[in-house]
Amino acid sequence: MARWLVILAGGRGERFWPLSRMMHPKQFLTLMGNHSMIRTTRDRVRSLIGPENTWVVTGQDYVDKVKTNLPDVPSSHILGEPVGRNTAPSIAWAAASIYQEDPAAVILILPSDHLIKYQKRFQKLADLALRSAEARGGFYTFGIIPTHPETGYGYIEHGSEVEHGILHVKRFVEKPPLEEAQGMVESGRFFWNSGMFAFKAEEYLTALRMLIPDLYEGIMALIHHPDRVDTIFPELPQVSVDHGIMEKVKNVYVLPADIGWDDVGTFAALARHLPRNDEQNAAKGHAIFVDSQNVTAISEGPVVSFIGVKDLFVVATKDAVLILSPDRSQDVRQVVQALKEGQHEHLL
Repeated sequence: MARWLVILAGGRGERFWPLSRMMHPKQFLTLMGNHSMIRTTRDRVRSLIGPENTWVVTGQDYVDKVKTNLPDVPSSHILGEPVGRNTAPSIAWAAASIYQEDPAAVILILPSDHLIKYQKRFQKLADLALRSAEARGGFYTFGIIPTHPETGYGYIEHGSEVEHGILHVKRFVEKPPLEEAQGMVESGRFFWNSGMFAFKAEEYLTALRMLIPDLYEGIMALIHHPDRVDTIFPELPQVSVDHGIMEKVKNVYVLPADIGWDDVGTFAALARHLPRNDEQNAAKGHAIFVDSQNVTAISEGPVVSFIGVKDLFVVATKDAVLILSPDRSQDVRQVVQALKEGQHEHLL
């Protein structure tokens, strides 16, 4: 029974404009450390799963970028979607492809663009999840111990302990309003939903056949006719793995994960991980701060200078500058939409 890694790398990262562009999205950026986010994700579990057992699901436009970033992953293991149909179809395509090669496969599902500070802790948890999936079967997810009421994440309510480090899942909760999030965090019964999973490929496909039969049939057609991906894939139902599978199957388990996790979904999230000086200023790239406080600067080239300002976030590239209030990083998509409407596609 072999272990396999599936990396989900199909997003466009619009909230990271102008760093993230249509042809060079977030997962290929070097936001932290010395490597791209997708390369860091692959390397994170190298001790558990080799590159030869790695699959990547991405957009057709990004297949070559994946090959460049992950040259040791077989080209045949890089699946290019003609359109995005959410995570359930992406995982289904990978799981079915792996099942063809290894019917006893156990797979680990990782998004390509998450930050995990405590690598060793995560490796131990991933190993535990894979071993449990091999021995017991079932669906495993990693529950992040919440540090504050967060309305941008889904939540997982846990039940009783199955074995040390593994709990039953009682229910999944979609992104809650603030008051509900506060209550869930205070109760101590909830984790953040990390979007990372482990299960047998066969079990996922069985659940898919029972719960989303039209998706299962479409994926089987795609496996038998891979040359028809451009016509088959766009017709697949658009559904997340959480809504389509995880919320409906019975044998779901959660591993409490204190791993320094962040989905780095916005510039505000990235700013939390940048070192700061005594005035709480942070820079990635070259920046100068004079009488300024709580300023974050990210520059891909230009020297960015600040005098007498506070509470700003500035991102500078060779052809665009973004200036925003730190609490408005969720709204960067509005700029992207304005660029689309203003026929500035060259900046996207």
